[in-house]
Amino acid sequence: MALPVAQPAEVLRAWQKDDLYEKQLADYIARLLPSHHAAKSVPISSILYKSFTTLKDLQTLGEEYSGIVQVNDSYYKLPSFSSRLLSIFLSAFGENFTRKLLRNAEKSIEKNGSLRPEAQNVFLVLLKALTSMIPQIISIHRALCYMNGGPIEIGKSMTGIDYVHVRPAAAAYYAHLRLLGVVTLIHSFMSCGQSFYQAKKYMDQMREIPNEVDSSKSCVACLEEMTQPCVLPCGHIFCMQCCYGALETCALCRSQFMKNNVVPLMNYYPGEFK
Repeated sequence: MALPVAQPAEVLRAWQKDDLYEKQLADYIARLLPSHHAAKSVPISSILYKSFTTLKDLQTLGEEYSGIVQVNDSYYKLPSFSSRLLSIFLSAFGENFTRKLLRNAEKSIEKNGSLRPEAQNVFLVLLKALTSMIPQIISIHRALCYMNGGPIEIGKSMTGIDYVHVRPAAAAYYAHLRLLGVVTLIHSFMSCGQSFYQAKKYMDQMREIPNEVDSSKSCVACLEEMTQPCVLPCGHIFCMQCCYGALETCALCRSQFMKNNVVPLMNYYPGEFK
């Protein structure tokens, strides 16, 4: 007899516990690394934590707390070693790897002399919009998990990993979690729409003034002309509205930062030192 599929609330509870333990481990690792390599503590902690649990066919601390176990799409067997290894890689490096692919695609388009300038601008802006929507794509996946169940991490979904409940009685489906999923989904789609709107607005500006628009003077987070530039601890520069607003990690290198570490640049104008 097959075990019951894990309820979304149990999967979420396990993910929250594991995320807490990984962040604590990342803090310890960051203290051992030089300051300019501190950002690497996050993927290192994720790999170490999952290598000693998931990769060895053991429950993580969060999964043990919630009483759930990883299974493959048959719901009868544990995931294969290759599936678990790939899910760990995607969890640790998937987002950064995707961003690098998009940046490489931007560079390829910039160097492609066979494309017309108008088409080149369209592709570049769409790629920038897609890059800015990566957090929203993650949120959409998470919202669907709140509503329909399944693993919170995209890497597990891509490798066919799911969860079953191993305790005698499965937890009830919480109505408020479904509501949270709906609200998260609406907010994510609105954010994606805003990114496309900003991309279209930027394309219209380039179409109207094709020789005067300088992308080096635009904030890569909101795709608008940079006003009141601020620098993050990692060295990347964004407009003040983004730094003190929606951004929680650097849009370029994904380094986490605190709002009180943002430094306004009073006499700096983007592009003036080119």
